[in-house]
Amino acid sequence: MDQLVRVREIRVSIWRRHWFWALLLLALIFIAYAQIFRAGFIWDDESHLTQNPCVVGPLGLKEIWTTTQAVYYPLVLTTFWVLHKVVGLNPLPYHLLNIFLHAASAILLWRVLEVLRVRGAWLGAALWALHPITVQSVAWVTELKNTQSCLFYLLSILFFLRWEQEGAPVFSQPQRRSGERVCVVSFVSSLGFFILATLSKPSVVMLPIVLALCIWWMRRKIRWRDALALAPFALISALASVWTIWEQRFHARAVGPDWAQTFPERLIVAGKAIWFYLGKLLWPHPLIFIYPRWDVDSSKVVAYLPLLAAIAGLVALWFTRAKWGRALFFAAAYHVISLFPVLGFFSVYFFR
Repeated sequence: MDQLVRVREIRVSIWRRHWFWALLLLALIFIAYAQIFRAGFIWDDESHLTQNPCVVGPLGLKEIWTTTQAVYYPLVLTTFWVLHKVVGLNPLPYHLLNIFLHAASAILLWRVLEVLRVRGAWLGAALWALHPITVQSVAWVTELKNTQSCLFYLLSILFFLRWEQEGAPVFSQPQRRSGERVCVVSFVSSLGFFILATLSKPSVVMLPIVLALCIWWMRRKIRWRDALALAPFALISALASVWTIWEQRFHARAVGPDWAQTFPERLIVAGKAIWFYLGKLLWPHPLIFIYPRWDVDSSKVVAYLPLLAAIAGLVALWFTRAKWGRALFFAAAYHVISLFPVLGFFSVYFFR
């Protein structure tokens, strides 16, 4: 009896400690972003919200989901549509929603890092939540695309890791029915949240590879059963990628001389982008909406050095993982994998 009481006391203590750190993280986020409460609408908030005929005009949910008369972020535009019906075009609720989603994502990131047994999980989540590079996503109403997709992205990872911890009976040996049912719920939830994330912003399509990286981090290897489990995620990723490439080409009109780069030129841009984004993480200044276009010359060997350095760095971290630790390779690989959709291999409207 005393042992049961002791176990309950420990659980209550852990629960209270987690609540304290969660509330502290929320407080820090709301203090850091307090100025947003006085912000309004800017730039392409017009095309996404304030002058979007699918949100404020004669069109509606049918056009949001079945046409490309507006930019095709159906779940984000649905959120805008619902919020507009309730609060109109008062900017404050839209900014509050972004902050709440960002705060929820920070707590989820903390939880994901804890499940992965990363040291300093709370500190890592706090640094991400308060990093200047995230300000644009939180302070800009249109970037609900980022905050909403990030929430679903992290939920998908969390439920997938839970499925892994439960023994993954969906793709392995039969287990008792109750445990298998719980495991199926975790797997289906992970897949469902990934679908919601892609419908919010398709740049999350690298999630299947990120999940494979998480499996490697947890078990130091990837098995054929894991490939089978990741297949539905890969299918969703492929469909979302094909659709986005088509939408950028034929609706956003990312075609013409401004996007007419050769493959070697795209390789050069990709190499520079990897280091550019890393530099912004280490020293986030200046931060602007659209950076000047890089001049690239594919005839110069030196232009390929950033890409070669990135590849060499990953290879070196892989072969020295026993000495320097797997964490460095995991972080570097995640950085490159997550950036792949915006490395310039595919034409996007703003990449001109």
